[in-house]
Amino acid sequence: MKKIKVFAIIMALTTLLSAGDIFEGVVVDTLDGGGYTYLQIEDAKKKYWIAVEGAKIDKGMEVRFTEELRAKNFESKSLNRVFDEIVFASNLQYRTSVSESANLALITQLVKVSPYQQKDTISVAKALSERTKLNGKTIHIRGKVVKVSRGIMERNWIHIQDGTGEGDEVGRIVFTSKDDTLSVGDIVTAQGVVSVDKNFGSGYVYKMIVENASFKK
Repeated sequence: MKKIKVFAIIMALTTLLSAGDIFEGVVVDTLDGGGYTYLQIEDAKKKYWIAVEGAKIDKGMEVRFTEELRAKNFESKSLNRVFDEIVFASNLQYRTSVSESANLALITQLVKVSPYQQKDTISVAKALSERTKLNGKTIHIRGKVVKVSRGIMERNWIHIQDGTGEGDEVGRIVFTSKDDTLSVGDIVTAQGVVSVDKNFGSGYVYKMIVENASFKK
């Protein structure tokens, strides 16, 4: 009931501006109060504040979010502060500020036969070429972890290669998982359910992705 009243007050004080638009930037400051986390965002144009419900975000993180509404001269009584303007946001996605070069180890030499494949696994090339037939099925692939993106949309994104691919390009398959123990360079057997032409929104579109994955080293 309290949150309903809070939002009713917010709506009375705000003008709806381009609700549903997606923005991104780097977090340069954070505040917590009244059940909300306030994040100061810096992008190529300016710095501004957004508010999200109870998120744990550190300075330096890159974030992407959807604007729900925008308030002028918004007073936060819990912080004893008036914001000239604040954006109330949803669908918050984030990643740490680790540089791409420190979190990426792609295989670039194409091979016809995976050096990692075992009796009960298939190659990346076979999975990609037969993805339509494999849609909705559980597969096992053994390969090298070449990229890890953590904590985006409440899951980790594990990129795996084995040297095989499509045409003259070394392929990689993305696995999503709650598992947070993997590092770039690990050799693992990955298991999960195939999804084809998966669209998560906000630019995350995959012709093939393997979800609810688990890994065995």
